[in-house]
Amino acid sequence: MFNHLLMQKSTLPISGCRRFLYYHLPMILFGGAIIAVSSVPDLHTPQVKDIAFDKVAHLIEYAIFAFLTFRSFSNWPWMARGSRACIFAALFLTAFASFDEFYQHLIPGRFASVYDVLADLCGALLVLAFFEARRRRMANS
Repeated sequence: MFNHLLMQKSTLPISGCRRFLYYHLPMILFGGAIIAVSSVPDLHTPQVKDIAFDKVAHLIEYAIFAFLTFRSFSNWPWMARGSRACIFAALFLTAFASFDEFYQHLIPGRFASVYDVLADLCGALLVLAFFEARRRRMANS
């Protein structure tokens, strides 16, 4: 009976507030941090020989953001886990990256770059492709 109670407790859904704090707030805070950094006038990235540090930073930044976004979207009660979460995350991240670059254009000393958006999307799509491949592999098992 004790094992049965433990099983029941572990399968109970997370409450709405805890779900928000655990799954959705990290994505919102990370998106806010991206906009906050974009708001810094005359921000210069370090120059590293033979490496486009700026583009690598964009790729890593959006890979992390894609992980958090997929995690959030796949835990919405109305959204089925899997392909739908990947598609919505990809659309959201594309819009967010585009908005971010447009917003930077409005900040003194900053400029918008299509290459930054492409680097953002490369990082995001790599992570989302991994999750989709993992989902398909698990579905076929």
